[in-house]
Amino acid sequence: TIMSWADELRRMRVRANAETPADARTALEFGADGIGLVRTEHMFFEGDRIVAMREMILALDEAGRRTACAKLLKMQRDDLTKLFLIMDGLPVTVRLL
Repeated sequence: TIMSWADELRRMRVRANAETPADARTALEFGADGIGLVRTEHMFFEGDRIVAMREMILALDEAGRRTACAKLLKMQRDDLTKLFLIMDGLPVTVRLL
């Protein structure tokens, strides 16, 4: 195919931005050579994730923040583990905030 011919000649590699396992799968399907940036703050924009983020931001005390952070940590660990498994050794750059 024309894309495989182009791959033989190219000198530049392309990495995708991806914040979710679904993004990583899509990036691979389009031929990305890794993930150039995982913006961890974007992992929490949807559904129950944004609720947990708001709980952390609006917590009245340290105990409330710790409870919310524990929820966020589990989500983030699960997502990052899946991202690294999907990328199967390809480079992944993670920005932690």
